[in-house]
Amino acid sequence: MREISGHRKRKYIPVDIEEVEVRSKYFKKENDKTVESLQDTKIIGDLSNHEVNIDWIKALKPIEYFEWIESRTCDNPKTWGQAITKEEMVNDSRVEIPKNFLPIYNRVRLMRSKVNTPVDAMGCSMIPVLVSNKCGIPSEKVDPKNFRLQFLIGTMLSAQTRDERMAQAALNITEYCLDTLKIPEGITLDGLLKINESTLVDLIRCVSFYTRKANFIKRTAQLLVDNFNSDIPYDIEGVLSLPGVGPKMGYLTLQKGWGLIAGICVDVHVHRLCKMWNWVDPINCKTAEHTRRELQTWLPHSLWYEINTVLVGFGQLICMARGKRCDLCLANDVCNARNLKLIKSSKFHQLKDEEDMEKVYSHWLDTLTDGITAQRHKRK
Repeated sequence: MREISGHRKRKYIPVDIEEVEVRSKYFKKENDKTVESLQDTKIIGDLSNHEVNIDWIKALKPIEYFEWIESRTCDNPKTWGQAITKEEMVNDSRVEIPKNFLPIYNRVRLMRSKVNTPVDAMGCSMIPVLVSNKCGIPSEKVDPKNFRLQFLIGTMLSAQTRDERMAQAALNITEYCLDTLKIPEGITLDGLLKINESTLVDLIRCVSFYTRKANFIKRTAQLLVDNFNSDIPYDIEGVLSLPGVGPKMGYLTLQKGWGLIAGICVDVHVHRLCKMWNWVDPINCKTAEHTRRELQTWLPHSLWYEINTVLVGFGQLICMARGKRCDLCLANDVCNARNLKLIKSSKFHQLKDEEDMEKVYSHWLDTLTDGITAQRHKRK
């Protein structure tokens, strides 16, 4: 078995059970002429910020499909090195953008552009590609429908589980499909239906709540056949109808499966950091869903996808819930929650001139790398 190594005035946003963003159960399908027109003019299936052309996406070949998803949901940290300008901070609402958002977020993006974190290597968005590579399945041989399914399964495995363990569980299922069921594509819907639930429990034992998740996966496989034409749903209502799938998983599945940016993925890191920086009301936003709702009232849609990956990686390595590294944080002079005692031991806040920045980054990376290595050894 392989292994995979400042306060502002705001309006309280109540959270309802129903997702108000959902316009209808499924997005309206375009007729053949519309699809042909989109292809002829090379409009990549994008109808608006909040919907996509499902028929067009389903017709894409593997390489075209992955290029489309990449164009909508880029996960390359190198792209975050360029600062966001005030002119780019355009939203469709009248809700005020927090004054400390750009100063903090730009520096967090800069830090994220210079170091890879666990979510970059083994996060949900990387699992289908990572596992396929491990098993020698080239991307041009990966059916987009199977990729969408594999991504959904990865998100279901990820709940309250470290990325490394989630990746291992996905690899275990893939190997079983390859070696025992003789399915060359790895995880497929047919394969999941054939795997006995007790066998699935053993394959994913490395993740938390593995018995419950195995049951969720088996039930989901049958629901996809019965209700969704053997593919993953393409609206939030459909995704949330699957057992064990919450809003964070649901919106992420839509993003990476269909390129549909219909909502912000808010996990524990995003929830914690947004409250800490007062980007959302720290008192009224008691849950991640509260935070998502308020964040979406003012955050420009262009940042709805990236903010999750940016903040998750930052929360994993630099601003952890316990043991924050304010001494290493390049935003320690603008952060409202900084630890002044830690900052006094930092060599970074004293170096402000541009000619010193390369030296700062070099020392920062060396120190951070040493810290990551020590943390990994401690886990083992």
